[in-house]
Amino acid sequence: MLRRFSAAGFETLDLDRIAHEVTAPGGAAYHDVVAAFGPGILAADGSVDRRRLGALVFGDPAARARLNALVHPRVREEEARRVSLHGDREGMVVVTDAALLVEAGVHLRFDRLVVVHCAPDQQIRRLIERDGIDEEAARARVGAQMPVEEKRRFAHFEVDASASLADTDRAADGLASELGRLARARPPRRDIPLARRVGAMLAGPRSGPRGLEPARILADIAAAGGLEMERAARLLLPPTDRPWYRAALAEAEEVGPETLAAPVVLWALSRGGPDPDFVAAAAASLARLTHADPSQIAGACLFALALQEAAVAGGAGGEMLSSLPRWADLAQRWGGAPPPSRVAAAVEAAARHGTDPVAARAACRDSASGDLAAGLVGAAVGIPAAMAPSFVLDALEGLELP
Repeated sequence: MLRRFSAAGFETLDLDRIAHEVTAPGGAAYHDVVAAFGPGILAADGSVDRRRLGALVFGDPAARARLNALVHPRVREEEARRVSLHGDREGMVVVTDAALLVEAGVHLRFDRLVVVHCAPDQQIRRLIERDGIDEEAARARVGAQMPVEEKRRFAHFEVDASASLADTDRAADGLASELGRLARARPPRRDIPLARRVGAMLAGPRSGPRGLEPARILADIAAAGGLEMERAARLLLPPTDRPWYRAALAEAEEVGPETLAAPVVLWALSRGGPDPDFVAAAAASLARLTHADPSQIAGACLFALALQEAAVAGGAGGEMLSSLPRWADLAQRWGGAPPPSRVAAAVEAAARHGTDPVAARAACRDSASGDLAAGLVGAAVGIPAAMAPSFVLDALEGLELP
């Protein structure tokens, strides 16, 4: 597919190829990988034999994590360097081809995620043909990935590559056209006054599910330079040893995931102009860290969309009510079910009391909706920065908002 995107005029990066380069003799990660896994992974010419290394790591999650910790930072450094070479041209599209983005929890580094999929048996057969590995090794590689049906939940776009190459090329060409349109229509970054950013953080919920707090999530995003799900998973209580996307507990959480929307929204706005599809996708990813219920995940998306509008527009009036059905549809698309009524109730209360967070809170029947309503109004009217703890101000500054 990179071939078709390149033909469309996009800049393209293959992170697997970059991983080859940084682990080649003289590459930035070469010595670290050899020291970690021993000279037995080397071919006669001193290069890393990827088949030998793959046999060690694809069946051993701990070894795979150790390899990723050595290689991924170097790959990302090189990726960032190459992207910077293209400058910041208006309408520029850079397409990155990478495996295991969702599994590693770093998929939100990109404005849009495209999941290319085919049947598992086809995937195994194609791996054998492409890489010259045996069936056992191919199955180990596929087994290290998230099941494709699960991964598709995170996709903005999908390409079914199970048919002919010509069919896949046609789908890629259509997707290229849509990505180009999105890039040209991308809204400019907006100046969100500090008081409104503070209001979004302080007027609404102060705590969230599984021991997470909006302020801690904001600080972690600022420290990492973005929302990275494996990092966020390390903040969970009780701690988890599962992959981040399997960390949600079977029993229902009393606190909804929408309570963590403020840091997601403020980070998203630091990346560019208001982008409902990106905000909803990011809110859904964070919600899946703590909740398995599709309705709860949709609730996080709906509240994030409303909070983004409040922070950007500087108002929480009737426009929010007119947008509520559209936001609810988008939230359902990302969550997989209609959002819970408490979130819509909070939006309605905020719309009726658009300048008074106390009155908006009082207009709600329960404290959960009241906190959400107050947060929407706080994001719209603002709170003096002097009222914010220093670590919140530091984190907001770390997001590099305009």
